[in-house]
Amino acid sequence: MDIRLDAGSLVEIVAVVGSSLLGLMALAGGWRDRRARLFGLLCLSLATWKAFEFADPAISTAFWVDAMGWSMGAISIALSFHFIVAYLFHGGDEPRLLWAVAYPPMGLFVLSGFAGWLTRSQAWQVLYAVFFTVIIALGLGMVLRFYLRERRREQAWALLGAFSIALGAWLQLLMIALGRPEFSSQTYGMLAFELFFGYDIVFAGFLRERKEHLKALEELGLREKKLEDAEAAFRRLTESSFDILLTIDRGGNILAVSTEREEIEGFRVGELLGKGYLRFLTPEDQAKVADAVVRGMAGEKIRYLEVSLNRPDGKPLILQVTATRLRGEEGVALVIARDVTGARKMERELQERNLLLEEANRRLRELDTLKTELVGVVGHELRSPLTVIYSYAAALKDHWEKMSEERKLECIDHVLRECNRLNRMVENVLGMSRIDSERLFLNRQRGDLVAALGEVIREMAITPGAHPVELQASMRSLEMEADWDKIKQVVINLLDNAFRFSPDGMPVTVTSEVRGGKAVVKVKDLGPGVPPDKRDRLFEKFTQSKAKGMERGLGLGLYIVRTFVEAHSGEVWIEDERGYGTVIAFSLPLEEAVMGEG
Repeated sequence: MDIRLDAGSLVEIVAVVGSSLLGLMALAGGWRDRRARLFGLLCLSLATWKAFEFADPAISTAFWVDAMGWSMGAISIALSFHFIVAYLFHGGDEPRLLWAVAYPPMGLFVLSGFAGWLTRSQAWQVLYAVFFTVIIALGLGMVLRFYLRERRREQAWALLGAFSIALGAWLQLLMIALGRPEFSSQTYGMLAFELFFGYDIVFAGFLRERKEHLKALEELGLREKKLEDAEAAFRRLTESSFDILLTIDRGGNILAVSTEREEIEGFRVGELLGKGYLRFLTPEDQAKVADAVVRGMAGEKIRYLEVSLNRPDGKPLILQVTATRLRGEEGVALVIARDVTGARKMERELQERNLLLEEANRRLRELDTLKTELVGVVGHELRSPLTVIYSYAAALKDHWEKMSEERKLECIDHVLRECNRLNRMVENVLGMSRIDSERLFLNRQRGDLVAALGEVIREMAITPGAHPVELQASMRSLEMEADWDKIKQVVINLLDNAFRFSPDGMPVTVTSEVRGGKAVVKVKDLGPGVPPDKRDRLFEKFTQSKAKGMERGLGLGLYIVRTFVEAHSGEVWIEDERGYGTVIAFSLPLEEAVMGEG
């Protein structure tokens, strides 16, 4: 093709060459940007259009040259509208297929151009001009609307570009209508359009990309700095943490430990790395931990598993372990261990103190119950002897002159017997009080057991309501250490119990012997005996006999007997002969050192 190179063609040459270069730059620099791709194609289309527009007149009348001119014009108009739509809605919600409005008419005019209709028919040329005008006006209107709504700088450049190409096209149409087709206003408008949009797409786009690239590099540097700071902070955190972080493999070997110290919990770090952890565990925990590791490697998260370790210094070490499979590492588990030795020790101490507190509370409840029972029992049991004393004393006062001497002695005997009964009740209550307040002390002295038994028998023989007592000792004397006041109280309570349950005038037998390194004393009466179902509670507090016709007491006598005997590390038991009375026996060890004092 011959190109006209006179001075009048300079603008067209600049337009063709400039559009081509600008299009290639846009395509090369911004291929990933949809706007840049469309702008590059548009520039190349405009350059091709202008090249066919000013072809040499000698060949410009050729059919294919004229058809290419009309067709490239239609393509350029459609691409310009598509580009404006993509430019305005960049980064937002673009109306669906709005850009395709210009392509159906474009296809029609390309077909008509190669069919010869546009080149020979004025009607088709008028339609072409209308299409040209409407599409350019539509694009200009859209740009103006966006600019008035948002007032952004790039929209101002777009408005100038759209206005330039519209003004150039309309002036060109006007000049053609006036018979001056040589006027190149369309070329100037095209150049202005490309310059205004090219500045934002190519030059400003390059600056934006460079700025974004620098910003990305800066952000990358900041991220690396933050990553380094986070890594350092995490290292400080793990160093100061109470937890120990370590990694192990399937073979149980310790791969890494989260500390820079040379020693942790008594173990040297250098001796831990590369070694199997099982050898540090107690035999009881080795199987348990091995099973947990297998489950952990399979993906199960092990929580709060407690294991005991053998420290090199021999001190116990209890670790609470949480473990899970390490992501991205095949056959490696992350283990977090915390030393809970002190916590478990405190828990044990707390449990022991709770037990002591519970025991103290139980004791307080028992004492409170005892107080209530004691008030009730004492109030009830004291009323009976006091009533007897009052009755006989009143009878003596009111009928003294009328009573015979024998009757007077009988009344006095009843009063003395009830007074003696009251005295025993008071002694038993005081004894129980000392026992329950834990103020029971033994005043051990050397003495003769046989002599002590004889002394108690003589004292009890002169009390009102006494029975004949026979002492049968296998030895004349038996020297031993004991708290003799308490031993005498034991014998007094046993004799008093025998007197109350024996029929009037029936004898009571006291025996003493040595058997198996122990002194054994038995008190036998001829009473009704003790039923088998009552024997287990015979020596408990407030256990009273309900035998008909028998004198009742406080139910403390045998309880005191058992307590005093056990304080001497002795034993007390019952030997019942049904129908032949009851035998209550106790034994005392003959060793010099007796356990259980105080």
